[in-house]
Amino acid sequence: MIDMGIIIEIITSPNCVHSPKAVKLLTDLTKKMKGVIVKEVSVITPEGQVMAEEYEIESTPSIAINGRLVFEGLPKKKEMKEMLTDIIEDEKEKLSYFF
Repeated sequence: MIDMGIIIEIITSPNCVHSPKAVKLLTDLTKKMKGVIVKEVSVITPEGQVMAEEYEIESTPSIAINGRLVFEGLPKKKEMKEMLTDIIEDEKEKLSYFF
């Protein structure tokens, strides 16, 4: 099995009612995916403030995958699953060049 090394960062806010839903959605979707790390980062932390500025985040939750902002707001399960599938396929393709 190829280790993807996919890092999903969910930028959240304690005042956002959708942030916990996004964390649960991504945690559930990636539970059985090897090499996928889900990390929650709150905008009230120094790290979260830096990320919010770097990604120019206007709303939470926001989702970055491998350092690229891919979604702002609460994604629907189907569209998030499709996005993850596409990213995993892209990563597999990139890794296949080395073998």
